[in-house]
Amino acid sequence: MKKFAGLFVMVALFCLPALAQDASKYEVGGGLAYRSFDNTNGSRINMVGWTAYGDRHIWKFINLAADFSGTYNRNSNFGNTSIYNFLVGPQLYPFGHQHKITVFGQILFGGGAFLYHLPTQNGFNPVTTSYAGASWMGGGGLDWRVRKRWAIRVIQADYEQTRFVSGSPSQGNYRISVGLVYRFGIK
Repeated sequence: MKKFAGLFVMVALFCLPALAQDASKYEVGGGLAYRSFDNTNGSRINMVGWTAYGDRHIWKFINLAADFSGTYNRNSNFGNTSIYNFLVGPQLYPFGHQHKITVFGQILFGGGAFLYHLPTQNGFNPVTTSYAGASWMGGGGLDWRVRKRWAIRVIQADYEQTRFVSGSPSQGNYRISVGLVYRFGIK
């Protein structure tokens, strides 16, 4: 319990500079994503796709964030794999929003879908499989403000855990993305 209390005090101290900031009310953005997916057979699949995100400033240095993503691996020999996620949760800006370089951390919870399609090969019928399940993601990133309302998401790196197949182990995934951010409500 003492470690938890100490961690809470440290987070509060680091977030004090954000108290005087004039933060944006809403942020929206999108970009490119790379995911290293832990396939159910133990192999890793490299996937590329898109990500879209938005958040609402709710208190001092805390935002309520939403993240949507879709990543794909198109390989005709082993089938086509698609993963979609929808996640929401808190996003922390320990030093505020209005700096040239803005650091953030987040932990998001939600669900996702896994789609697999193996086209017709050697006279066999095509195979299509889909699963839906819970997922969560934790990580952070770095935004670089280039205009008053525009920022470049230089990097966002996250660890993601999905549980698509019931009764099998969860999949530990890594996701890296870059993109643009637009901030509403800045005076």
